[in-house]
Amino acid sequence: MSEQVLEGIKVLDFGWAIAGSVGGKQLADHGARVIRIESKKRLDLTRSGVQLSISSKENPDDKPHYTYYNTSKMSISLNLKHPRSREIIEKLVQWADVVNENFTPGTMAKMGLDYSFMRSIKPDIIMVSSSVYGQQGPLSHEWGVNGTGNALSGRFDLSGWADRDPLEPSNGIYGDAVLPFLTAMAVVAALDYRKRTGKGQYIDASMLDLCIHQVTPAVLEWEINGHLQSRNGNRHPEACPHGIFPCLGEDKWVAITIFTEAEWKSFCGAAGNPVWTKDVKFGSLKSRKEYEDELEQLVGEWTVNHTNVEIMEKLQAAGVPAGIVQDGRDLMKTDEQLKYRKFLVPLKHPVIGLMDHPTPPYKLSFNPANIKTSPCLGEHNEYVCKNILGLSDVEFTELLEQGVFE
Repeated sequence: MSEQVLEGIKVLDFGWAIAGSVGGKQLADHGARVIRIESKKRLDLTRSGVQLSISSKENPDDKPHYTYYNTSKMSISLNLKHPRSREIIEKLVQWADVVNENFTPGTMAKMGLDYSFMRSIKPDIIMVSSSVYGQQGPLSHEWGVNGTGNALSGRFDLSGWADRDPLEPSNGIYGDAVLPFLTAMAVVAALDYRKRTGKGQYIDASMLDLCIHQVTPAVLEWEINGHLQSRNGNRHPEACPHGIFPCLGEDKWVAITIFTEAEWKSFCGAAGNPVWTKDVKFGSLKSRKEYEDELEQLVGEWTVNHTNVEIMEKLQAAGVPAGIVQDGRDLMKTDEQLKYRKFLVPLKHPVIGLMDHPTPPYKLSFNPANIKTSPCLGEHNEYVCKNILGLSDVEFTELLEQGVFE
């Protein structure tokens, strides 16, 4: 493999959970040397949460979630409350091009590790801070998670059905799953800016801002037309039918979307032109919207007699947008598109064993990601201290015995 695009870039990574970890992962998977700062005193949420049967409460290294979020990194465990940990941090800041963190705003300042400190050590440092609300403003110092930012953004008010309470999707487009892809992009832009100007950069990334961007149509609808959108289930104001319909088999579904009259005629033909498709009340989008409940019932009575793949292929062949609703098993075992793109790469972890990892959603033609398995907690303490920071055997042993690497 040719040299990766971020080869030679050095990242000091305080990021944890999802929003902090995944940004560093994107950089590491493309060649940056990322040293992740962790602590045995306060484990990362993804090291402590037992969400899968393979994991235990006792072992911080048997968590597949952590493994996925932290590929290609190195791990050094530091007790940041120990006074001598400062020696290691200062050396790492001098070494780094980029510092990444996503603690509650103000936490880095309390530890004396904010951007002003970083600049005093390394004037051209690039630092990225991710948080729910951003680093400034009346909510900035409030603790929060993705769900609170999503709620404030208005996304929940748009999720669900009109006659039910607002809904938080169980696996929606979470801010902390999307934001790190943007922070990685911002870091690359800042690196380019530094190369041209010699100046560093501070990047303030907000999940709330991101989630509001995701509901831009609703914001514009209110700002321009004075119309307040609300929950509408799977429906769309300019399409009908537009929804998820049952198919043959247990918990099998297909998504169908029809915007134009041409698509409606093609749908009717693909369905075999049953009598109900010729009913005058379904003859226009306006009329179909008026009788949408009845129409959805009739569409479902047709789809339920066929497999979702049959429906998808029949409608797509007729030029009607349709797609099967896949589950995790479908994605990992049967999706031919993902297989063709080599979406999964198997990596052997020393504790978990062989585990498939999703590759980035973008693929560089000459320098694709070279993903390596995630580190065990504190796996690289000695290597980082001796080989990167230049500490002697005696110095490292002294710090070890004093409990700095906890």
